[in-house]
Amino acid sequence: MKLTFSIILLFALSPIFAQSKIESEVNQLSKSLFNWEVKNNIDSIDNLLHEQLIVVNSKGETLSKLQYLATFKSGTMTHNSIEIEESKTTILNNTAIVAGKGIFNITAGGNNMIRHLSYIETYIKTKDGWKLLALKASVIPN
Repeated sequence: MKLTFSIILLFALSPIFAQSKIESEVNQLSKSLFNWEVKNNIDSIDNLLHEQLIVVNSKGETLSKLQYLATFKSGTMTHNSIEIEESKTTILNNTAIVAGKGIFNITAGGNNMIRHLSYIETYIKTKDGWKLLALKASVIPN
């Protein structure tokens, strides 16, 4: 009887553990993206981005995947460091949303700037794994 109850409990709780594993996987992808941006690892960034990516940057500009990658390739903007302060991942079916805040040390147009940003990333599960479909960054006022 105890064994049967334990098995039933294990199966009942398994979705909770699976969800945590998926949340952890997507959260790690988000951290990897920031790391690749700092290291200017364009191939890794490109591989993570969905072909239909939409980015709304902290200046309110809307960029496609090609335009977003071009900012890194051209060197017009570089991420010197990114320090994530908080991050929360939510999974719903084949969609994952990562919302967070961080300190972004960037160089744009030759000027070094430190920006306190909030961000939201939307990932979708594809046959090739999780892909970033949308990214929105906003400046957090002092």
